[in-house]
Amino acid sequence: MKKIVAIVAGAVILAVLLLFSMTYSISFNEVGIRSRFGKIDEMSIVREPGLHFRLPFFADSVDTFDTRVQLLESPLDNLQTKDGQQIVVKAFMLWKIDTEGNGPLDFYQSYPSIREANLILSTQFRDAVSTLSQYDFEELIGVDNSLGEAEQSILDRMDSVTAEGIKPLYAGVSRIILKEKTSQAVISRMKARRDTLAENERAKGVAEAQRITSQAQTTADKILAFASQRAQEIRGRGEERAAGYLQQMSQDENLAIFLIWLDALEQALAQNTTVILETDFAPWHLMNMDSPGEGSIIPQPEKNIEGNDSP
Repeated sequence: MKKIVAIVAGAVILAVLLLFSMTYSISFNEVGIRSRFGKIDEMSIVREPGLHFRLPFFADSVDTFDTRVQLLESPLDNLQTKDGQQIVVKAFMLWKIDTEGNGPLDFYQSYPSIREANLILSTQFRDAVSTLSQYDFEELIGVDNSLGEAEQSILDRMDSVTAEGIKPLYAGVSRIILKEKTSQAVISRMKARRDTLAENERAKGVAEAQRITSQAQTTADKILAFASQRAQEIRGRGEERAAGYLQQMSQDENLAIFLIWLDALEQALAQNTTVILETDFAPWHLMNMDSPGEGSIIPQPEKNIEGNDSP
């Protein structure tokens, strides 16, 4: 009985081992390369995630590779820019396995693993970063810098790895450091350039202010000329009307003088006014009810009656 149980247990274990050797799984973020008796072809690429079957034991072997984006960083390297400045640069690149076409197969034939790929790519990437030496220092960090173009040139330099199943996605410069000896000189030069730009902008501002002032003065002169002409026209019409009124008033001179006296008195007493004056001269004599009248019609000041004053 024990012998039978041992045989059954051994058969179960053998079946489990056989089943285990005949299956493999691919994760959603992986691609597999299945080699049969050490040979591979286009049919060896396994992209579909999940459980798959294979020939047992050593007939089929499967290698899986992570298809997620990988980060490759360069160490701090000394470079000399086109204008002779010594800088220290650190860059990075994002890449992944090219899962299209024969990309996974090319990667499998070029690199044993993702880690080994990063180590091998690091040397080539450092060489690509050296393209920054083709740019002036201010083209890398200035206001109108060409850093994006420089980063694209690094990425273009890495295009050769596409034949090895690697797809470069993005290259960037994370740090640009000036050496201590050249920092002060570069800062002084940048300051001088900023001063020049500021002076140019200031000159443009002064010229623009002068233009606006001149334009405003021209407009003001036009308005004043128009207003002066308009005032002259109004003054002319007023003089014409005044001449007509004077002609009418000349027909009765005494009445005209009386009306002028009344108007002056009304204007003088328009507000709360305290006046201490003698009432023997015009027009204040009108406030004296005892002022003598000329022909008992228009009151006259006493001096006029005595012949010392005339209307």
